[in-house]
Amino acid sequence: MNRKSVVVLFAVTLLAITARGFSQTDATRALYNFCLQHQGQQVGDGICQSLVNEALRAAGLPLTRYGREVWRISSSSRGVIVSGDYNRVFAGDIVYFHDIFPDRFRYRGETGRSTIPGHAQMNHVGIVESLTLDGVRYFDQNSEHQQVVKSDYFSFRDHLDAVDYVAIYRP
Repeated sequence: MNRKSVVVLFAVTLLAITARGFSQTDATRALYNFCLQHQGQQVGDGICQSLVNEALRAAGLPLTRYGREVWRISSSSRGVIVSGDYNRVFAGDIVYFHDIFPDRFRYRGETGRSTIPGHAQMNHVGIVESLTLDGVRYFDQNSEHQQVVKSDYFSFRDHLDAVDYVAIYRP
């Protein structure tokens, strides 16, 4: 590889990294920074939704729905289903876990029986730190009975059966 090729390769790489950094919206940056500033602290009443609501409020955004869905993953009898481009997920997006709880089991191949009989449906929400094809790192509170903001990780390889689906929303 000659010197000119190295310079061009470096410039293209730098441009790609810079474009990714600039593509984060002011809203997602504000939500992400709110979580960074409140790590180790209880926000509101310490439940997961309070963290997201207070971050949205601090960013001057409405507390209604989370925004538009940009990415989703779920497990079905046909395998893992993914929609959207994970490269378009930003730090500060909202991650939503639909129908999740630790002792959940799935009836693979059977529709309409996705929760443990007798248990109410539970959801969880947080704010994305990063997303890879292996999992999502996110800020949350009220996970494992800890009512303070912390960084958490959900592995798609190990835990996808513990949730109906995981969706990422752009505030």
